[in-house]
Amino acid sequence: MEVKPDWKNSILNVSATLADYIGVKSNIAKIDILKNELNKNYKNVIYICMDGLGMFPLEQNLPKSSILRENVKKTITSVFPSTTTNATSSLYSATYPSQHGLFGWSLYFEKLNSCVDIYIGQNSYTREPVDMSTIEDYLTFETYFSKSKIPAYTVFPDFTKYLQTSTKNFNFSTVEEAFDVLKEIVKINEKKFVYCYLSEPDATMHNYGTASKEAKDIIKTINKLTEELANQSTDTLIVVTPDHGQTDITSYIPLYEDKELMSTLKTPMFLEPRATGMFVKKECEEKFLKAMKKYENKIELLKTTDLIKDNFFGPKTDKLEMLGDYIAVVKNDYEHILFKEDSIRFKGHHTGLTKKEMILPLIMISKQRS
Repeated sequence: MEVKPDWKNSILNVSATLADYIGVKSNIAKIDILKNELNKNYKNVIYICMDGLGMFPLEQNLPKSSILRENVKKTITSVFPSTTTNATSSLYSATYPSQHGLFGWSLYFEKLNSCVDIYIGQNSYTREPVDMSTIEDYLTFETYFSKSKIPAYTVFPDFTKYLQTSTKNFNFSTVEEAFDVLKEIVKINEKKFVYCYLSEPDATMHNYGTASKEAKDIIKTINKLTEELANQSTDTLIVVTPDHGQTDITSYIPLYEDKELMSTLKTPMFLEPRATGMFVKKECEEKFLKAMKKYENKIELLKTTDLIKDNFFGPKTDKLEMLGDYIAVVKNDYEHILFKEDSIRFKGHHTGLTKKEMILPLIMISKQRS
């Protein structure tokens, strides 16, 4: 285990600080350096989540002189599991993982007797559509910017229509379009807050790896577009964080092939490939632990109750029961677990506790009044 979520210095605390600025109060710790900058009363405050752009891919792909790197004010942590569903839900809602409960890409729902890919509404194993209305109550949470006391705009990719919580929502299909929208919003003559989510460079790094030409190209493009936005703005604070980092994957652990291990599980494996949730049959726990011992050089087996006790997810809630009995966290930063034979073999991934996945930049670009 390398990096634990720091609940005084994480992406959750960034959202709590931004929420406080727009009049949505909470008792979650604020980040002083961001709070002090917000106190300068900018006309435009723009927050951009650049999915996956942790310190590791940032430093690999951009020079120190780039606008994104030269404006890193401090490092912060992601949440655990360090994955988009969990992390962006904390970013959107300014609540702990234990409060929103969207811990991973795949969650097991007893009422459906199946694992569900919650963001795309399909069975994690058969890939058949799932009637999401049956679990709608579990998946619903309130975004903090929907309660803003000042005008709030949202800028999201086309595929995130479920997050259109405001009449001032704009959708886009490319990163270039996203920045075009941001430039237009800045021109509107009112004090405002803007929340923008980019699915890049995470999507590209999944397919090609963090150091690939494709990753470098998209990160350089995002940096250039950020610089253009800053140069065309005045009286504006641009705040950037990712939701998590990413690491390169070159090896895979096919747990689905281990018949002894599979026979001890009460449900299929779920959560994520580098932080895998497991419900264990009570009568098989000893056999389960013996089966998992074969992987001790590759996998750290963590009891969920211990993680809850150590405050990995925030305050205790009923939603923590969704995490299973154990979470298998991959130790090496170059491997991930395969749930089944046709599991996607990503070239870049995240969800674990390594520095590459957990350590993130807090970037602040200030354009003062002209």
